Amino acid sequence: MDRKAIGFIGSGLLAIGLFRPIVSLPIVGNMTYIDNGRCDGIDVGALAAIAAGLLLTDRLKVVIYVGTAAALVLAYTFINFQVRLSQMKDEMEAKLAGNPFGGLAEMAMQSVQLQWGWVVLVAGAGCVIAAGLKRGQA
Repeated sequence: MDRKAIGFIGSGLLAIGLFRPIVSLPIVGNMTYIDNGRCDGIDVGALAAIAAGLLLTDRLKVVIYVGTAAALVLAYTFINFQVRLSQMKDEMEAKLAGNPFGGLAEMAMQSVQLQWGWVVLVAGAGCVIAAGLKRGQA
């Protein structure tokens, strides 16, 4: 497969991944990366469009930077989510110590799960980066 095809697949995966579930929350349900126009989701969407534009104009060497930027935004969001989740669990434990309904709240926090949208997003960023790195057909 040539570099442009890999890049277009990656750009498409990034765009599609924005609307796939990335986290499942109790009561709220699934959330996507672009829920409520969050800045990180819009940034990744813009980076996917920029990557596609660069691929259309045969600027394959530059596309690696766009893919790396998308990967960094994804990493930032993932780490930020994990830190917030940990903080929420700690705060909940402190506030609900001795509360008879504390077990329900703890069970709700344990049911927060990452979803398959992360795989699509990471694969997209990886393909865009690979398009910039791959030697061979242009």
